[in-house]
Amino acid sequence: MNPARRGIEGIPMAAMRTSRRAATRRATRARKAVSRRTVKPGTKPGGKLASKFAPAPQVQFRLCKPGWSVIVDKIPNAQGTRFVCPFCPLSHRVPGPVRGFRKMRRAQWVKLRRVEE
Repeated sequence: MNPARRGIEGIPMAAMRTSRRAATRRATRARKAVSRRTVKPGTKPGGKLASKFAPAPQVQFRLCKPGWSVIVDKIPNAQGTRFVCPFCPLSHRVPGPVRGFRKMRRAQWVKLRRVEE
């Protein structure tokens, strides 16, 4: 770089920025290290391993069209959910929120419980 264009200090700006960033990084690391030591374990001995927010188990119910089932979240004490059937003009009631539909082989489909009309 031309010496006349350098400026008064002669220090490029990038070096100054880098040192500021490094100082900030060091301070942040020190704060995180201190807070990491003070955190207590949140688990209780002998407590449940299953989380409250685990996804609900899914069950399938037989629909009016042969070979098709509806996937429903099984929620205890859930009020029935009414959904419009894609295969007939009626709406059906199932014991939880509908998550989708599935095509099945006949032998598996016959074993499923039928939706309430």
